[in-house]
Amino acid sequence: MYYGKKISLQRLTNLHHPEVVLIPRNELLWVVDDIGEPIFLLQIIRFPFSSYDIYIKHEERLFREFNSPAFSRLGGIMQLGYLVPPRPKGLDDEIKFSYTTTPFHHTRFLHSMLVAAIYEVVLARNGFSEKERAKYVLIAGAHDIATPAGGDSVKRVDSKNLHEENAFSWVLDHYDLTKRWKKLYGFNIHKAKKIIKNKGVFGRLLEVVDRICYTGVDCFAVGSIRDGNIRKHCLENPLVMDVWQDIRFIDKQDFGFSNPERLFKFLMLRAFEHKELLKNPYSRILDFFFKRLVAPLYKRGVITKEDLLTHGDDWLTIFLEKHYPKEIKPILEPEDISWKKFDSKKTQRDFCNKIGKNRIDHIEHLIGFETGLEYKVFTENNNLVPLRKVIGSEKIDLLEKISESTRGYYVYYRNI
Repeated sequence: MYYGKKISLQRLTNLHHPEVVLIPRNELLWVVDDIGEPIFLLQIIRFPFSSYDIYIKHEERLFREFNSPAFSRLGGIMQLGYLVPPRPKGLDDEIKFSYTTTPFHHTRFLHSMLVAAIYEVVLARNGFSEKERAKYVLIAGAHDIATPAGGDSVKRVDSKNLHEENAFSWVLDHYDLTKRWKKLYGFNIHKAKKIIKNKGVFGRLLEVVDRICYTGVDCFAVGSIRDGNIRKHCLENPLVMDVWQDIRFIDKQDFGFSNPERLFKFLMLRAFEHKELLKNPYSRILDFFFKRLVAPLYKRGVITKEDLLTHGDDWLTIFLEKHYPKEIKPILEPEDISWKKFDSKKTQRDFCNKIGKNRIDHIEHLIGFETGLEYKVFTENNNLVPLRKVIGSEKIDLLEKISESTRGYYVYYRNI
């Protein structure tokens, strides 16, 4: 049984970007294909807190390039890895939480396709032809293609070879995509490597779209589980992710945001995500889980770069079970590990010496996050200036203080 207003996919298709269909979220729609068959919900990418969901015609033109083992592999890599939801405030410390699986299930493939789709629509709306934008959309869709099995936790084992930016060309060559894309779309691997490192105007655009896409989906996942500033901010600003629709180019040479206030609200949501999840020590307790297990095997060559760049999380878990049968558990128990924050490396080291190395799970130094205050916005005179020039000192201080509050030297250690 299907509910809602019946509407054909063709009616929703925009000829300026025919492979990416925007489906309005403000009414209940029953979308059907050219022969009247329903478009299943699983085929639609949900984009929370925005005006549209996304449907990609993967069988057509450019976007069929994403029908490849190189991309399907990303469907087996969790976007947030072993991060866990923030611990609810006000609970007794004796109350413990455990999970039968990783709490967040959206994948790098979902993220990559959302980035490619939004990138495509933004360029199309700003007058870039299909031929002009093709190579850039490919790069946007492939920006995470070299994420290793185990995600961020594993790439710390060998950031020179396993970081997605550094392994980008290796993966494209391995799956024979570099030559194919060069022949079909004028793809240039050297320019592509600069773009995924956020260099140049198209690299900066990729950075912006990447952050918009992961923030919306991540915050929906967190807010669905825990109360806090993320949930509160999204409820107060239900269309905050429409910030992507405010991106406007000048002569295809530079871009900015046409709505400074919505950009600020988006950056606040992103700041809350860093504070409550991405940089939250409690949420990061298990974030080094795979690194600790993979590192010695990688060093001995038992597990290789090729293994990690051609497989997903499930393969890695099964592989590690053979070597660490007592470590790989069906239940995640973040409460088994505690953490402390220090202001300096010396006090961090002193604490480690005090409790003994056998109790230490891992240490790290967090340096905050980029606030986005340098993103450009349009003034009334159609000039581009950094956001910090137009929003006032109070809002600037708020963003910067949230970033500063996440800085520190952390020790994660096993409870006795």
